[in-house]
Amino acid sequence: MTEIPHEVPGVAEARLVGSLASSWLRGDVIQVLASAGELDRERYKVRGLDEDGHPTGAFERGAGAVIDAFVGGGTAGEYIAVRGDHPQCAAVGFYRGLRHEHAWLVITSHRVAVLRLRDRAAGQDAEDHLAEAKREGSIGGALRGLGKFVKASATEFAKSMRRPPLHERPGDAELVCEFEAPRQALAGVEKWKQPLVPQFRGGPRFLQIHFTDGSWARLKTDEAGQQALTGSSE
Repeated sequence: MTEIPHEVPGVAEARLVGSLASSWLRGDVIQVLASAGELDRERYKVRGLDEDGHPTGAFERGAGAVIDAFVGGGTAGEYIAVRGDHPQCAAVGFYRGLRHEHAWLVITSHRVAVLRLRDRAAGQDAEDHLAEAKREGSIGGALRGLGKFVKASATEFAKSMRRPPLHERPGDAELVCEFEAPRQALAGVEKWKQPLVPQFRGGPRFLQIHFTDGSWARLKTDEAGQQALTGSSE
């Protein structure tokens, strides 16, 4: 485990997060800010959840399998992304907070959180339809919701290709808190490397975040994020 140094990467999007965080901070001081995302190939190892992170009840397994078939999660993945003793463990909430683009791991004087920049110019239709699909009480209902999700996702992707990066449009940005816990819930951070996959300059870096309840989660960041969280980019 490594002590967490107080360093903030000086990137444009990080500055935007910092500028929007004043109301969320409530007097706290940002000590570490690092870009954060899910692993490209992932699986859960959490009691009460299957390898895709779905509850292990019979209906939930069936609905989860249908959703995975549409959104590309039909295989278990190669690497354990989350490990814990129960679905309410800190690592599960933390990792689920990384599911969006523009997510940032933020450590303050009193809290650890996942904040994300939401683009207000982008419609929420895709996310809303996916949530609807997951709430449906039947496979048929889930399929209808997923059909809307696929259509909305394609439409939004086409629109997003025409928009400048979000940090160039700060008026369209808002900050959303996806996960938050007391600072003392964070036990430590260590580097993690995908087996047999070489690292290269400018490429992604991976970290393992440990919580005091014994759970842990892995995340993808960049060199600046690894430097901020471990004191070294290598």
